[in-house]
Amino acid sequence: MITAPASVLPLWQALFIGLSAIAVIPSGTAAKTARVFIDSEASETYNEKKESEDGATYETYVFIKGNFYAGDFKDRSLSTATFEEIVGTLAENMKARNYYPSASPKEGDLLIVVHYGTTSVEQDLEEIFLLDSTDPYAQGEGGIGGFYSDSSQGDTQEVAGFSEVYSDDFTDLADLNDFASDNVAQHQKSMKNNRLGIGKALNRRHINKTEEFDLRVELEDERYFIILMAYDYEKLRTANERELLWTTRFSVPAIGTNFVDAYPALARAASAYYGTSLEKYAKTSTHFGTGTVEIGTLETVSVEEDGASATVSSDNPAQK
Repeated sequence: MITAPASVLPLWQALFIGLSAIAVIPSGTAAKTARVFIDSEASETYNEKKESEDGATYETYVFIKGNFYAGDFKDRSLSTATFEEIVGTLAENMKARNYYPSASPKEGDLLIVVHYGTTSVEQDLEEIFLLDSTDPYAQGEGGIGGFYSDSSQGDTQEVAGFSEVYSDDFTDLADLNDFASDNVAQHQKSMKNNRLGIGKALNRRHINKTEEFDLRVELEDERYFIILMAYDYEKLRTANERELLWTTRFSVPAIGTNFVDAYPALARAASAYYGTSLEKYAKTSTHFGTGTVEIGTLETVSVEEDGASATVSSDNPAQK
């Protein structure tokens, strides 16, 4: 009998998916557009196995519930959508990549951990403390968090600005003795927008100003998200070894919608990217909710694929 790590396999509550029919949205119903941001990475060895001349290789899987992120505000739609409904919708859309539910909880190629919820958006520390823009420690030559020149010693030197000295990353601040352990625990229960692949996109080299602006807009407000982390199930069963094969993250702005309408859009928009490696990222437009609606063809922009992406080895659903 396999003893799985509790952090990855809580109570072995494997779920098997009974797929329900997808309803058709009545004509005349206005459909909002969901603009979904997708980040996906897989190990090089998995890519070689999954992708073939005949298309994506057939694989089976078992879903298991991962972390749930409730966000900073009460959102009833997050509790209205059940985990069974979410993974049922995911399963239907994962068929596009030749992924199918296993016939038994003790069989399957992949064990897929499903993390979902809404992000928490931190308020900027400079805004909280109302820092004076003329204060060199508040704003350097490069802007807030940059550097300013200190020529008081004769030679011009670069001195760290405010955000370089006092990081607004709570993970760093939590190391200070002033913060109690319950604050650390609360932070660990939250998901930040930059950990959904958006931060990685901003850190890419040679990013142009327009793209940088668009990505920073993605960071401003809360987002609904789903993260899938797929493990080698055979190795887990036979050798109790955890090998993360791929991670796919997909999210959409939460403002103006609810999670009940958002998760079907998320699952549908990511249908072509489950288990893939994206060198860049993907932005895909679809409609919110279930069913079909005439809004034109599925639109995908800003996609660059790389078949030799670096191996993923972290168990943390939040990208580091």
